[in-house]
Amino acid sequence: MLSNKNDSRSKNAVLNIVIGYFCQIGILITTFIGRKIFLRYLSIDYLGIDGLFGNLLTVLSLAELGLDTAVLFSLYKPVADDNKPLIHSLLKFFKKIYIFLAIIIFLIGVALLPFLKYLVNSNIAIGELQYYFLIFVLNTVLSYFVAHKNALLSAYQQQRVSRIIALITKLALQIVCIVVLTLTRNYLFYLYSIVIVTIAGNLLLNFACNKLHKDVLIEQETVSFDKKPIYKRISATFIYKICTVAINNTDNILISVLVSTAAVGLYSNYLSIISAVNSFLVIITVSLVSGIGNLNAKGDAEKQYKLFNSFLLFYHFIGSVGGTGFILLFNNLISYWLGSVYVLDNYTVWMISINFYITTAITPIWMYREANGLFKEVQLLIIFRALLNLFLSIVLGILWGTFGILLATAVSLLMTSFIIEPIILFKKCFNKKVCLYWFKQLKHFMISVLGFSLSLLAISFIPNGLLYFCIKAVIILTVFIVLFTLFNIKNDDYLFFVNIFKRFFRKKEKN
Repeated sequence: MLSNKNDSRSKNAVLNIVIGYFCQIGILITTFIGRKIFLRYLSIDYLGIDGLFGNLLTVLSLAELGLDTAVLFSLYKPVADDNKPLIHSLLKFFKKIYIFLAIIIFLIGVALLPFLKYLVNSNIAIGELQYYFLIFVLNTVLSYFVAHKNALLSAYQQQRVSRIIALITKLALQIVCIVVLTLTRNYLFYLYSIVIVTIAGNLLLNFACNKLHKDVLIEQETVSFDKKPIYKRISATFIYKICTVAINNTDNILISVLVSTAAVGLYSNYLSIISAVNSFLVIITVSLVSGIGNLNAKGDAEKQYKLFNSFLLFYHFIGSVGGTGFILLFNNLISYWLGSVYVLDNYTVWMISINFYITTAITPIWMYREANGLFKEVQLLIIFRALLNLFLSIVLGILWGTFGILLATAVSLLMTSFIIEPIILFKKCFNKKVCLYWFKQLKHFMISVLGFSLSLLAISFIPNGLLYFCIKAVIILTVFIVLFTLFNIKNDDYLFFVNIFKRFFRKKEKN
């Protein structure tokens, strides 16, 4: 019986990853087409408003922070035990909380309306902006009414259902928006269409969840449960996640205030590509975090450390390829996609690319932080990073605009998550000297510098053009594969992935 459950979990995990990737590719394609149409019929100011209001709503949703983790964690055990009355009771409890939060967020959004004139740096009338923002708030609030059912699907490892619905919704949204923009060329009607499709998507998710879990969702007797552990989990991650949001979701706000809202639009084009790459990485990363947490529960620190080094190699490789590719090809890609008028200066592109490189290279740090629950241990560090990032962003943003704000992100990241946080991780989880980590990162960094230099040299002989762009991308990828293989071929970090591929192909041969 236990074996069947494990097999079921493995199959669910594989299905979630495979379907997640297919859905993400579909969403990526439709998003790129939608962005192209958007800029064809509306100005860059409206795209900036999209990015700015999106960030504002993320910051507004601070009240939700910690709740998503608490909901899922609370559902895991009753789902595993097939305790339907308890699952039903928990869902009713969480539904009330989500609706309460929806009302709070809507009221905060309304209260923020008089202050929009200080945040938006554009020629669009303030009355229009306030109405647009209200629609954004409404669209965000609508998702809270099905949030508890989305959590139920995740607890049953059925994220593929919500991903398929997300794909259908996204495809419908892009098609509707393209039609609306083509016929009306009106941003307000564009926003109306987003709200309508969001409602349709929520209804579809609600229908799917009701169909799959009818036995859980039917009205039944409510059972009592201890709410204190839930509140503790929420409070344990609350401050940590507030700071994370402050770090990751204030750049657009600061760019709008210190530079212009149009600059947010330009930056958001680059950010959409970065986000697309990260979305594929997240599908892998989320599945790995649960495995690390399992090792932590077993107390296997040595195996955790070995996996950590393998993940360092993998994510540094991804960061190096992506960072180099973005530095050398980003502006070409934006030109082919949207036109040269939407290209940023080379210094800003460098900072966007370097931030991607650093963030990706240190991904294993936050993975192990999350899996081992080191929220309290890094709480002060995260607060310091958030304050440092905000201070530097304002100072450097005033001096150098968008480039300065992005530089602030890199500096705060290096001073905290790269230098200090590994010390905490190695002490609490591995009981090893942190210099081992820095040595490995330094080695990977030197390989990355060599890879960048060789890639720059190799593609300098290739002319511009869409076909040649693809050739350049392949050359960059090949250079890094060869270099990382040559310098790590005898290391356990590299052999870990070799063994995974060997086992995979052996299973295929047996089948």
